[in-house]
Amino acid sequence: MATMDVLRKTVEDLATSFNTRMDEFQREVRTSIPAASPSFNINAQFGVFRSFVMTALENLQLQLQLLSRQQDDLDVRTRRKMLLVHGVPEASSENPGLNCVRLLSERLALPDISVSVIKQCHRLGRPAGDKPRPILIKFQDQDLRNKVWFSKTKLKGSGFTLSEFLTKGRHDAFIAARKRFGMTQCWTRDGCVVVLGPDGARHRVTSVAEVIAIPDSRSGTVNSATSSATSSATTSAATIALVTPKSNVTVRARKPIRK
Repeated sequence: MATMDVLRKTVEDLATSFNTRMDEFQREVRTSIPAASPSFNINAQFGVFRSFVMTALENLQLQLQLLSRQQDDLDVRTRRKMLLVHGVPEASSENPGLNCVRLLSERLALPDISVSVIKQCHRLGRPAGDKPRPILIKFQDQDLRNKVWFSKTKLKGSGFTLSEFLTKGRHDAFIAARKRFGMTQCWTRDGCVVVLGPDGARHRVTSVAEVIAIPDSRSGTVNSATSSATSSATTSAATIALVTPKSNVTVRARKPIRK
């Protein structure tokens, strides 16, 4: 799990734990102190303190969300020259770069592709049975990367596929969009997920929460009944309550000073 996700999860757990303990303490105060007691005002003071702490936690959650979004955008920029190649058979002694060069140059009819135009090439993850791991390719030039990407339709029916190297949050959004709207209605472009919604519009999304917010029809209604997989993937994003703290201080305009 990424560092930012760990921090966000920690703050969420802290807010939940604090809210639960505050509820218990407030119930004890109400039942143990009679209303006629001079100490009964402590209940109101406690309410003010609780509101202050919850506002501070909500602001912290907002800051973490903004930092997480900025980090995700930076990660996307570092992946602009990368592509994933799926379906290439895996062997114990292999040269992934050479295999991908042969595959792309022959299948896509791109003679410009050679080992010299590839900056980095290796398989992702650990071996898992007979299924070959995807190969990550980082090109020297982004224009050539885009040329390969837009020629991917020539791989149809070959058993090989190309995909963008998405961040985890955007990959989860892509999976959620395909489950909700269908495989033919979703694709990726420059690290973003593009969804052709039922309203006929194209929506560029980067998170599962944005996928859920896409209306189900031209009327603009949002489907509240999503799949369990989509709901579980959006728990952390959907449960964060982000509010702007309200100030109790009233600023009055000063009267002009007459000389």
